Amino acid sequence: MKIAGYIRVSTNNEGQKESPENQKHMILDYITENQYDLYDFYTDIQTGTTDNREGLKRLIQDAENREFDVIVAKELSRLGRNVELLYQLKRVADTKGVRLITLDGKVDTQDFSKQAMFGLYAWIYESESQRISDRIKSVYQMKYKSGKFMGSIPPYGYNLHEGKLLLRDDYTVDIVRDIFDKYLEGWGHDKIARYLTNKDIPTPSQVVGKANAGLYWQGSTVKKILKNPHYVGDLVQGRETTMNVTNKIRKANNPNEWITISDAHEPIISRDVFEQVQKLLELKARRGRGGTRKKKHLFTNIAYCSECGNGMWYRSNRKGYICGTYAKHGNKACSNHAVKELELTEIILDDLKNMSSRLDHPNLESKIEKKVKATAKKNESRLEAIEKQVQKQMELKRNALQKFINEDISKQDYDDFVSMVQEKLQQLELEKVKIKKEMAESHETSKISAIIEQLKGFLQFDKLTSEMLLRFVDKIEVTENKDVRIYYKFAQVEGL
Repeated sequence: MKIAGYIRVSTNNEGQKESPENQKHMILDYITENQYDLYDFYTDIQTGTTDNREGLKRLIQDAENREFDVIVAKELSRLGRNVELLYQLKRVADTKGVRLITLDGKVDTQDFSKQAMFGLYAWIYESESQRISDRIKSVYQMKYKSGKFMGSIPPYGYNLHEGKLLLRDDYTVDIVRDIFDKYLEGWGHDKIARYLTNKDIPTPSQVVGKANAGLYWQGSTVKKILKNPHYVGDLVQGRETTMNVTNKIRKANNPNEWITISDAHEPIISRDVFEQVQKLLELKARRGRGGTRKKKHLFTNIAYCSECGNGMWYRSNRKGYICGTYAKHGNKACSNHAVKELELTEIILDDLKNMSSRLDHPNLESKIEKKVKATAKKNESRLEAIEKQVQKQMELKRNALQKFINEDISKQDYDDFVSMVQEKLQQLELEKVKIKKEMAESHETSKISAIIEQLKGFLQFDKLTSEMLLRFVDKIEVTENKDVRIYYKFAQVEGL
C-alpha cells in the first residue's frame, strides 16, 4: 500500500517553521504503524484557499495516474480551505480509487459513516478563512483612511518612506511628465512605449529591481501611468479587491468605494493636465467600442519573424507585414523584417503547386506507406526504451527518498540526487514528445492520397485562401532579406 503524504503551512514565518517537520513525522508514524510504504511527500508553504500550489498540483496529477493508494494529511484544512478545491480532490480520489484520510480521524473516504461529514468540514474551513480575510480587509481599510500607502511597490516616479510617497530624485519624475505631455500631443500608448525603449529608459519594473523585469516599455504600462490618480498628489487606494477568499482574481471596485486622501503627497502632474488626459482616454475608448472589429488578415498567426520568433503584424500603409517586435519596440528589439502580402501570397501558392507536382507521381503512396511503417516501428522501439529508462529513474528516486527517511543520507545529498534524476526525467520526456510529434507527422504524411486530392481541389482556383493555409501550413518564417521558410503540417518525405 503506497502512501502519499501531503504537508502544508500557510506561511514561512518563524511560528510555523517546525510545522512541516511535525506533519511529516505524524504521517511517517502512521505509515510505520500500518506497515505501509511511502510513495512521496507533497509540500506547500501557501494559503489553503488557492489551487495554485505546486505540491497540490503534483498530488492531483499523480492521483490521476494512480501512482499511490492513499492520500494522508494531518487534517482536512491542510489539504485546503476551499470547498470547490476539496471536492475536486475528492472526485479525483474517488474516480481513481484512491483513499483520502486525515490523521485527526474526521475524514476517511472509504468509511461510509464519515462520508457525509466531508462537506461539513470543508464548509467550516472555508468559512473560517473568509472571516479571517474579512478581518484583514477591515484592518487595511483603516490603514487606507490613515493616509498610509499600503502597496509594496510605489508608483513610478515615487519612493516609499514610512508609508508616505516621496518624489524620486532622478529622471523618472520627468519621464512621467513627458508621457502625459506626449499623450496630449496625440501620441498613442505604443508610440510612447517605443520612444522610451529606443531612448534606453529603464522600465518601471527595472527601476524597482524586479527579477523578471522586461527590457522594453509596453503600451499597457504607459496607459497604467496615464490613468494613475496618484500623480496629482492624491492617495487613492482600495481600487481593486479579490472576488472572495477562494477566488484570487481581482476585480475593480466602483469609484465611490475608493478611499481617497487628497493632497497626501507632492504631485507630478497638475489636476488640469490629468483631467484632460482622462477625457481623451475616455473619448478614444468610446470610439474603440463603437468601431468595427479589427480585420484578421490572411497571414495573421501564421507568419512569424525568423529572428525573434514573434508574429508578423499587418500594416495597411505597407500593404504587408512587419515584425511585431520591431513594430512595437523599434530596432532596439529586432530588425525590420517586412514583406508585401501579395509577394507572400505568390510565394506560398508557387510552393504549394510545386509540392502538388512532386507528390503526384506513380507508386508514391506505396513507397510512403513502407517508409511510414518502418519509421513507426523504429519510433515504438525508441519509446519503449525511453519508458524503461523512466521507470529506472523513478525507482532510483524512490530509493533515495527511502534512504533519506531512514537518515542514511543527508538532506543535501538527497536534494542533489533528486535534482539529477529530475533533470534526466525531463530530458527523457522531451525525447518522448519529439518522437510522438514525429509519429504524428508521419501518420499525417501517410494520408498522401487525400493530401494530393485536397491540393488539386484548392489549386484549381489559383487563389490562396485561409482554408488552404489552415489545412496545409503550420507556420511561415520571414527573414530580414524577405526569404520565406514554409513549414507544412505534414512531414516532408525523403526523395521528393
